Amino acid sequence: MKLRSVLLAGLFGVSTTAFGQILSPDGYGKIGFGQRLSAVERQLGQRAAPRPADPACSMVTFKRYPDVRFMVENGVITRADANRIVRNSAGITARMSVKEAQRHRPALQVGPHKYDENGQYLTLAQGKDKALIFEASKGKLQRMRAGIKPAVEYVETCG
Repeated sequence: MKLRSVLLAGLFGVSTTAFGQILSPDGYGKIGFGQRLSAVERQLGQRAAPRPADPACSMVTFKRYPDVRFMVENGVITRADANRIVRNSAGITARMSVKEAQRHRPALQVGPHKYDENGQYLTLAQGKDKALIFEASKGKLQRMRAGIKPAVEYVETCG
């Protein structure tokens, strides 16, 4: 499997680490939700950008994970947002419709979107305090987020 990933990476110009990144209610890549930002920066050997402007809540990125933004609340990473459907622990893909995602994961809870009258939120809870949330519009999956409650449930991001 590893050789196959390396060959695909060579063919398509993608790093092999991109194949290993999975967004889950627990984290993304080497970043776990609930970790302090300073500890993650040391672990990755790189600083988040931009520097958190508001200590209460800011959004940051890491060069290592260009497809995802991370929410930092009071120095702790609580959530990750992707502006498209990325590899995830639910196995839901961008090619799936809302109905296909529901068939694939019957535990998905579907609710109305706050800003899009044609939209929906699809929530896959993990225990009482974590979730993976997909946003859809007109039956098509658009973006997703994962993290610790209540941060993962916020409709908006911060700073």
